[in-house]
Amino acid sequence: MIEKRLKYYLILPALIIFLGLAIYPLFFALRGSFFIWRYGMPAQFVGLKNYIDLFKSSFAWNALQNTIIYVVLAVFLELIIGLVLAVLMNRELGFFRPVVRTALTIPMFVSPIVVGIIWRMIYNPHYGLFNWLLGTQGFAPTGNEYALFFVVLADVWQWTPFMYVIILAALQSIPPEILEAGEIDGTTGWQKFIHITLPSISYAIVIALTLRFMDATKALDLIYTLTYGGPGGGTETIGFLIFRTAFNDLNIGSATSFAIIFTVVMGILITRFLGWLNRRFEIV
Repeated sequence: MIEKRLKYYLILPALIIFLGLAIYPLFFALRGSFFIWRYGMPAQFVGLKNYIDLFKSSFAWNALQNTIIYVVLAVFLELIIGLVLAVLMNRELGFFRPVVRTALTIPMFVSPIVVGIIWRMIYNPHYGLFNWLLGTQGFAPTGNEYALFFVVLADVWQWTPFMYVIILAALQSIPPEILEAGEIDGTTGWQKFIHITLPSISYAIVIALTLRFMDATKALDLIYTLTYGGPGGGTETIGFLIFRTAFNDLNIGSATSFAIIFTVVMGILITRFLGWLNRRFEIV
């Protein structure tokens, strides 16, 4: 009897930690979303008012639009550039290959806060390198209407190495016999890449896309240091809107309702995405 119960006793500490750090905060946030709850003031029950106000809020729809643009552009560019770099680095480059590989992965290890500060200096309209380069080519300095795209550029610089590392590992795991068989059949380099290499690394691409998709939707620290959601809300994503509502407006009730809706929507999207991948590739 003791041996049968031992496995439950062994997982009990981990279960308690999980309940304390994940489940309890989730239910606490869900409860708080039904209240008008501000710092230093008693909570007042309002039912679904916070959720109704959310769907009426122009700030929420603007943040949703910015988040979609940000995630799609950033993840797509990171995938394409990471794939190209992985294919190039999978070739023999002699002495330079380990040096180049190390250099390519450095941005991934830099804190997003530091990345935001670096790119804010690069984009500075007075002494920034980016606007100086545009000026040397006869272009006008960058305007506020392109702010979101320049945040995407900073994100691509930092997280393309993540895609590159995963795809490179998958490329190096392809059995040489498969590639040699393609060469014997007379396939060109492009045909071999499309019909042999890409299907062989599709599982790695799916994993990289899923992880980056989930991470990019929560973007906060890079935007916080680079633009602080401005100008005029032009770079405010859902993650930053939740942060601003909670810690600038001190409106915990509205912030938790935003977070609950965001969590539910993301859970549905990711579940549907993984289900489609499972039906399409049978790898999830």
